[in-house]
Amino acid sequence: MAKRPGGAMLQSAEATQSQLIPVLTKWKDIGKKSELAPMVVTIVTVLLLFVFLRSPVISYDYQYVVGDKMYGGTIFTSVYLILICLYLMLLSLYFIRRVAGKDKSWLLLLGVGVFTGYLLWLFQTEHDFRWMYNFFHGTLAGGEPLDDDEVTQTFVKHFLGTGFFEEMFKAIPLFLIMIAGSFMPGTIRAKFGIEEPLDGILLGAASGGGFAFMETIGQYISRQLVREWRYSAAVNLHGLPFNHQIVNLWISKLTDKQVDQLTAQGQIMLGWQPGLSLLIPRSLGEAFGHMAYAGCFGYFIGLAVLKPQQRWKILAIGLASSSLLHALWDTIDSNVLLCVVAVLSYAVLAAGILKAREISPNRAQLMPSIFVGALSPSPSVVAAYAASPNAAGGAFGVVSPAMAADTAVKVEPGPNPLPNGTASLRIGSKYLVIVPGLRLMSHQIPGLQAQTAEGLVAEVTRNPNDPEVLGLTNLSTTIWEVVTTSSTRREIQPGQTVKLSPGTKIDFGETDGEVR
Repeated sequence: MAKRPGGAMLQSAEATQSQLIPVLTKWKDIGKKSELAPMVVTIVTVLLLFVFLRSPVISYDYQYVVGDKMYGGTIFTSVYLILICLYLMLLSLYFIRRVAGKDKSWLLLLGVGVFTGYLLWLFQTEHDFRWMYNFFHGTLAGGEPLDDDEVTQTFVKHFLGTGFFEEMFKAIPLFLIMIAGSFMPGTIRAKFGIEEPLDGILLGAASGGGFAFMETIGQYISRQLVREWRYSAAVNLHGLPFNHQIVNLWISKLTDKQVDQLTAQGQIMLGWQPGLSLLIPRSLGEAFGHMAYAGCFGYFIGLAVLKPQQRWKILAIGLASSSLLHALWDTIDSNVLLCVVAVLSYAVLAAGILKAREISPNRAQLMPSIFVGALSPSPSVVAAYAASPNAAGGAFGVVSPAMAADTAVKVEPGPNPLPNGTASLRIGSKYLVIVPGLRLMSHQIPGLQAQTAEGLVAEVTRNPNDPEVLGLTNLSTTIWEVVTTSSTRREIQPGQTVKLSPGTKIDFGETDGEVR
């Protein structure tokens, strides 16, 4: 290619074969992109929804005996409803995984979700797990909440009963994985075990998703269908007014056989369609419902693994925290306040993810989080740089994990173009604003080679003992030479970190750097 007088490359006038048919050269790279999998899942789901658009209602009768009492019922659903619920749960889990930024095995996440869902299915249709329910709801909470209970009494029952029971239930696979991890080799444990809070968050969210899926399909949607079937049949076939109170009172006077006939009439009329009105908002809402509560507890489970000396204290705080959010949701009877609790639950999960990323021992291997605006420069700093004479030389030099590596400030050698007081790192002729999470790729520091395929050679990290102190971690295969402000020379081996003090100079090999 030819060059302009200033040195910029000129594009050829003719399009190449790879430009005309890009799939020929980029085909192998498509499968490596994280965006491909969710798109394939979406396409397959849409096709299956068309296939099962007229699928019949599926019913499952179950009975079991506890002591001298017989329990039983019928679960109603359809393949169409199951597909939508499953897709929305996976969508929520995918979002949480992208926010967390850890490449945890999808096989493990799906396995945990299926395991918890199957456990809940057994609990709903068998008697073997009733002792857990009786202990938390009966012995610990003092019984189920009643209509005439005061708000504080209702909250306590939900906190000790529903909250403790369901959060412990969802944590069962995490505790099993945590125990099994002590017997796993290091490489297997890193992939399938729990080593840090991020692992616990993702596995907790997966378990919460499996729990929410089975609860939604097996309980809430089934009840919604039955209610709508009976109401519609009563109004359209028996001439009752469009009034739920009158209809419910009329149904309460029918015999069991008449109620069954009314249900069957409504099922023939409406099919599974009434279930959609509850399925979609409930499934989407589980990102800040069961998945958020379980992810919150999962954070503490991972933290207990990271800090085993305080294991029981950490687990107790985690169970209380997740149960508190759960109890607030179950206690409040106001749509406005429920929205506040939902936002609070997700805010707690998001805060846990941010802290987990900060203290992660595998921070250098984390994927960029999709938090919008994370580690962005303040408006005053942006304005100051925009007004500087070198502003035209490139984009503002703040690089967060969510931003591309090419956002460094490119300038000709000379004075620092960034505003006074802005901590910066000069690498060659480029200036970068120093912020936690700043990641540098191999092409940004010529001569350095990354240890992993991700291409990272350096990252700005916090000192675990003093988060206010920042350092530059060597993620390359090259030994750096550092000269401190006191003229002391030292080597920074791969994996080690140099403190980013003003005046510190770093010899990367082919390129030099300096903290300003």
